[in-house]
Amino acid sequence: MEKLDKIFEKVHASYFGFIGIVIFLVGAIPAMLVHSDFSLLTTFISDLSVPGWNGLAIFFSVCWFITGLFMIMFILGFTRYLQEKGASIKATWIACILGVVSAIGILMLALFNTRDFDALHDIAQYVFFFPGILYLFSYAYLEYKLSEFPLWQALINIIVAFFFILYLVLFIVNRVDETLLVEAKVLAEWLFLFSNLFWFVETGAFILKK
Repeated sequence: MEKLDKIFEKVHASYFGFIGIVIFLVGAIPAMLVHSDFSLLTTFISDLSVPGWNGLAIFFSVCWFITGLFMIMFILGFTRYLQEKGASIKATWIACILGVVSAIGILMLALFNTRDFDALHDIAQYVFFFPGILYLFSYAYLEYKLSEFPLWQALINIIVAFFFILYLVLFIVNRVDETLLVEAKVLAEWLFLFSNLFWFVETGAFILKK
């Protein structure tokens, strides 16, 4: 942890989140633009990473993977920040572990596209989503208990978690019957993505100004 402390003394944790988001967008936006018939109602995020389906699939996957690494660094830095503000050491490490596991899910999603590695891709989704929901609720609780955080800041975690849960519900429904709520599932995936990106940016901005 001492080595990490030295890193975060030189580079604020927020910047890892900001840089990670920029890298993701650098990979995602061009991939969206070149994707045939791209639509928020019919194109899954993972479709952008399938070679043959997207001309920038490998580029997008590399950016997605690097984003996951930066998110891990942000989570570690955020954990350090919460501990410095007086949050429970045990509770912050639990939230940290959940956050890191969820970020590992991002790495897996980048490595295993939905066409060539369907089963592994599904596992990666579970690794990302379930810990993701738990770490958002954990951070909501930790922030609520700290006077440093206003109530609205803690509630943002709950709102983002709602989009995670919405997608999971639609994902499970669609697994039962692949003809049900397909477009709603695709849209929900993009909504949770944008909300998750917002969480990193907003949380990073909040702790940066503090």
